[in-house]
Amino acid sequence: MPSGLPPRFAPSPPKAELKRREKAFLLDCVAISSIARDYSYSAPKAGTVIPPYNAQNDRHALAYFRTKPLPPLLRKTGQSRGGTSIHGVTVDRFQFQGAAAGYLRTRNKNGAGHSADQVKGHSLFLSEVKPIFGYNGLYGYRRNTPALRKVPSPFGVITQSAIH
Repeated sequence: MPSGLPPRFAPSPPKAELKRREKAFLLDCVAISSIARDYSYSAPKAGTVIPPYNAQNDRHALAYFRTKPLPPLLRKTGQSRGGTSIHGVTVDRFQFQGAAAGYLRTRNKNGAGHSADQVKGHSLFLSEVKPIFGYNGLYGYRRNTPALRKVPSPFGVITQSAIH
């Protein structure tokens, strides 16, 4: 980039795309925490919060699995269609087809994993502010005499607040 020019940033996505991303955001920390705590006693490897690592599904290791000696070896060992994680077939099955996975899938499909507070974050701050009418009334200060309560200023009222 030539010096002296301001850096260019990608434009913000359209509102429809932002809405789609918001709906796709899942907040499973509480549900996953209770599932992991429950399974930590009976099946600690199977009930882990982090999915087991499968090198064949890692895009950074994909070139290694395509090198000349590997495909015949993977076919011979029965791992040519995706393989298993480092914990084995049983843990993989439990992780993706077990009771906890079914619960999370059903929960998220029905919208329970979505949280507007987490998705919108700081944009919710002061988004629904209601006006505060205290002792001083609608216009601010100096409303302590009856004349000032009726007519706030002899020079007129210049305010951006709604006058009721």
